[in-house]
Amino acid sequence: INKLIYGGLLCCGIAVALTACTETWDDHYDSLGNSGIHEGSLWQAIKNHPDLSNFASVVEACDFAKSLDGSQVFTVFAPTNSNFSKEEADALIRDYQAQKSSGVIEDDNTVLKEFVQNHVALYNYSVAKDSRDSILLMNGKYAILANNDIDGVEMLSKNQLYGNGVLYTLKNKVSYLPNVFEYLTKDPELDSLRSF
Repeated sequence: INKLIYGGLLCCGIAVALTACTETWDDHYDSLGNSGIHEGSLWQAIKNHPDLSNFASVVEACDFAKSLDGSQVFTVFAPTNSNFSKEEADALIRDYQAQKSSGVIEDDNTVLKEFVQNHVALYNYSVAKDSRDSILLMNGKYAILANNDIDGVEMLSKNQLYGNGVLYTLKNKVSYLPNVFEYLTKDPELDSLRSF
């Protein structure tokens, strides 16, 4: 009889815990202001968003669209056309293609690393009222994700959930912050130090 009582109490405890967890997650998702999962993939959302056409053209030219259209889960921080012009996008595409044709491997292509992967993170990241988290971007750089911005860049929309991740639209591009070695490779006045 004691085993039956303990078993019953254990089942009741688990049921209460599961109900509490469900309510907590429901409260969390309600606080995000998300009306549910949107149809399609992140790539479909980006491609069909008229104010993300410049970002979409770079993602597509860098052959990264297939990743955002797959089953892997990402969070994308896409700059809108208002502060990321077609001319800037075209310049990045030309740079990417020039590096590729000169034999630069994908991992070292600066457009892919410093622009595309600087606006994408693995996994789902959402923000809520008092959010402030450090997240790892695809290029290995860390960014501070807060309720209304990422690394100080204002969000225009947030927590847009799609089949394979979350989409944010941004007022501007996220700045790429080079490490010391990367900085040495970029500054022409430091070529002797770089060679050393």
